[in-house]
Amino acid sequence: MKMKTLAMLAGVGAPLIATATAPAGFLGITVTGKANEFGLLVCNVYANFDRPGEDFMQAVAGTIDAPMLVQVIGGVFFNSGGGSNTAPSVYSIGNNPINAFDTFVTIGAKVSDPNNNLGDATVITPGFPGLNGSQLSTNASGWAVTPIDPQGDPWNADYGGPGNGSILIGQFSTLEGTAISGTFLVQYVSNGVVGQSVVSFFHVPTPGALALLGTAGLIGARRRRRS
Repeated sequence: MKMKTLAMLAGVGAPLIATATAPAGFLGITVTGKANEFGLLVCNVYANFDRPGEDFMQAVAGTIDAPMLVQVIGGVFFNSGGGSNTAPSVYSIGNNPINAFDTFVTIGAKVSDPNNNLGDATVITPGFPGLNGSQLSTNASGWAVTPIDPQGDPWNADYGGPGNGSILIGQFSTLEGTAISGTFLVQYVSNGVVGQSVVSFFHVPTPGALALLGTAGLIGARRRRRS
């Protein structure tokens, strides 16, 4: 059921729905740095909404008309040994704190905690190229939650978000890179209307984070094979 819904949303076997002008409920995206002691440049990308109870995040994708490209400038994505394409579990973070700064994609979930019935509902579409190397590039894939899953509610703080209308849609990190940029399409529901927007970001470390990045050479980054 989830995969069938995802095919509708993310262009696998059918183009992404493109019938609605972006409703006013979607405010755009913001990017924040995530401080850490490992010398990593980490950014969290949030989609922002302003209509509680009416706005829900559905999907992030690349299509033929709106290709996705998320890339590290001067390096590659950081992939911890205990991570995957989606949010890390509380167990993996407990075993190794660096897993909290892994590169992953999501709709809402910062961590997966099955003990609290908060397993990550993010579904990866077939053809997703993974998060290895320096680029995430696709025109026929992405990630989503089934409409309308509580995890896609920007005011639901159960999954680790602020609960104020901002919802996490990706965490991207690098050990050697000097910046991270991205362009992709987001799909959401606002006041019962499906909307889409193409968004972009460019993230560089803040001056205060540059000293931390100077320790990057002390960390041995392990990269994994994504499936």
